[in-house]
Amino acid sequence: MEIKRIKGVVKDYAWGNKDFIPSLIGDYTGKPQAELWLGTHPSGDAVTEEGAPLSSLVYNEKGYLGCDWERYAGKLPLLMKILAIEKPLSLQCHPSKVQAKEGWAKEAEKRAKGEPCSYSDDNAKCEMFLALSPVTAMCGFRNLEVIKADLAAVVPSAYGRTIKALTSSIKALFMSLFALPAEEKKIILDELKASLSASSEASWDGLFLTRTGVARRCLEEHGDDIGCLFPYLLNVVHLRVGEALPIVPDTLHAYVFGNGVELMDASDNVLRGGLTPKRIDLPELERIMSFDEYDAVKCKTSEDGFGRRCYSSPSPDFCLLSAGTGLYEIKDDSIAIAIVTEGNVRFASKGETMTISKGEAVVIPAGLEYSMNVSGEIFISEVPDAE
Repeated sequence: MEIKRIKGVVKDYAWGNKDFIPSLIGDYTGKPQAELWLGTHPSGDAVTEEGAPLSSLVYNEKGYLGCDWERYAGKLPLLMKILAIEKPLSLQCHPSKVQAKEGWAKEAEKRAKGEPCSYSDDNAKCEMFLALSPVTAMCGFRNLEVIKADLAAVVPSAYGRTIKALTSSIKALFMSLFALPAEEKKIILDELKASLSASSEASWDGLFLTRTGVARRCLEEHGDDIGCLFPYLLNVVHLRVGEALPIVPDTLHAYVFGNGVELMDASDNVLRGGLTPKRIDLPELERIMSFDEYDAVKCKTSEDGFGRRCYSSPSPDFCLLSAGTGLYEIKDDSIAIAIVTEGNVRFASKGETMTISKGEAVVIPAGLEYSMNVSGEIFISEVPDAE
């Protein structure tokens, strides 16, 4: 087994920006480039230098997964991405393993008929997001009393007339807002627009979008969507460069602005909850989502046995590491996917060397002993050891 270069798959979603991923990989198309996928997911399977799908390499060359081949049935359990966010993503929530299995099984007949479904697979979807530039996100519900106070301040007429009666709990407020007649939603959103237009609060606070700025961004892109009210329901989180945010299943969230590394379970299960023209399955969202107050705590960091920085993971199936300038002697039991974000990295193993530069990525087989001479920065995703 050897370290192999891989080429990821770029996704040109409308919410992406036009410069970050192109500046990383050197491929300027003039279109928004939102995501660079580095994994084996069917929706974006990376390829080797020889043009082979990464999924085929991992499945057929069992040494890449090593002892984890049986554990994961020959499939890479993680998906690494680079995200470049110019506009707010949809409000979304992901299922746990149990919820995903139940939802996938429940939709079997719908899939057979070709009807719209909420589940793409039967896998859980934990994720984490590490900032490569200042990042603003929304994640988890705030305290109910704080929510009430902010809504009363920003849409006072609508709050007194309609919303106040819906605030017996976070769940009641969430579900009731979506159930309102279209005419009432429009009245609320019109008042929100007027309120924010009249507000003297800045949209930016140094490096980050303020809560007001997030709401303004949402209105610019989704002005008729009741999700534009959700910056006042959810925590607004700011990530400085190098900070990471874990997203556990059942947590409503949305990335709003910035660039970073996203690492997740190899799943595409997304249940949307607003800020989108796409389908919203409200009953299923209610089933899987937590309506508890949420403390959006950032990932803890530590140093692993090889001197790399390790970020605490919300999943047993992936971990994220980084390495800055220096020489590292490594032997991991797990497969790894790595991408250079600054400078270059020289790998050496068994008398062979390979140098990769900014924007290039590799797959590293399990159990390989190698040195890694970094001049810049590299990010590495791995499968943790089984307990």
